[in-house]
Amino acid sequence: MPDAFTNDTSPATAGVSGAPRWRRGLALLALCTGLALAGCGGGKGAGTSPKTPPPPPEPTPQEKIAQLEASGQLPQLERLPLIGGVDADNDGVRDDIADHIRKTYTDPVQYRAAMQMARAFQLALLTDLHDAIALREASHASNRAIVCAISAFPGDSGRISRSRMLRELESMTTNTKERLQAYLAYNKAQSGSVSTEPEGAACD
Repeated sequence: MPDAFTNDTSPATAGVSGAPRWRRGLALLALCTGLALAGCGGGKGAGTSPKTPPPPPEPTPQEKIAQLEASGQLPQLERLPLIGGVDADNDGVRDDIADHIRKTYTDPVQYRAAMQMARAFQLALLTDLHDAIALREASHASNRAIVCAISAFPGDSGRISRSRMLRELESMTTNTKERLQAYLAYNKAQSGSVSTEPEGAACD
């Protein structure tokens, strides 16, 4: 019986070069292993689709306002370093916002409701946060303005929806860092307070 590692070069076991069968087996194994490595690891990430980049972050309300200003859909808003801004006629609404409301809300009922809402937002910026009575009065003014807006803008199916009006005026009122900080401080001061529905007529 021949030894297991004896070179058997008979026609039944030898290749063209006379290499023994076990050596040819090792060569084939090495070739297959190399091909497998090339297929699996040769191109890192091969066979996988490229990752979809994450969506851009949602613009802040102030960034949206700036975009609308740049496109001409909103007037250029006043950005003086004053929390209350310019209110030359002392109607409780910043002049640039009052001008926008006058041009946008042509229906008299909606115009008055939008002006009342703008006054409530403006009052929130200017309220003394250490005065409990002033905070309560500002909260009451805001509640009345919201109830008035609900009656003036029934539903959200009209040309200008109630929710759009509220978001727009809030963003316009807080269009600078200082105004936004004052508004956030007001909301923090009102946190935990109890609001009641206004009695009687809500609209001014």
